[in-house]
Amino acid sequence: MIAIADREDRTPFSSFIARSGGSAVALVRAIVAAFPSFNDVSRWASPSSVDETHEIRFYKRAQILVSDLAGSLSGTPLGAFDDRHRLTAFADYKVPQVLRQLGVLHYRVDLADRIRRRKLIPAGSSAEIELRPATIWACELTRQGLAAGGRMMTASEIDWLLWNAGQDLPSDAEPYHRTITPFY
Repeated sequence: MIAIADREDRTPFSSFIARSGGSAVALVRAIVAAFPSFNDVSRWASPSSVDETHEIRFYKRAQILVSDLAGSLSGTPLGAFDDRHRLTAFADYKVPQVLRQLGVLHYRVDLADRIRRRKLIPAGSSAEIELRPATIWACELTRQGLAAGGRMMTASEIDWLLWNAGQDLPSDAEPYHRTITPFY
């Protein structure tokens, strides 16, 4: 049995999942609350106002966990999430590389050069924070375009397809960005 520490007692993870009430979003929030290493949040400073910052919640690993649970427990009550479609793509390093290769994402010249030279993009930097939501939004626009054509997919399914496509990129493809972070 897999259990999680729940202050004084140990609760089976299946009970943890069941407490989400079949909500993928609720389970993501519960995972983030219970496991601080899943609390993937960045502060982004608006370029139009030095004093204005926004909290951006990516929760990449928590969303992957819930999506993996939905896939592996499909057909069981623990794998049934009524709102799985509300999860976003998983903002990481490989999917933006594929989106760039496909011509969906375009980088500023200085950022493209830095990535091409395999220079570190610091975690929490404007460049790193902006790459992640650009990836999420590109996947969402792809999802909407497919839906308009009658092909229903979730953002996580699109992310999975793009990530897998990234494993087969040619050796001369533009490299992915490098960021040292526990979140992806």
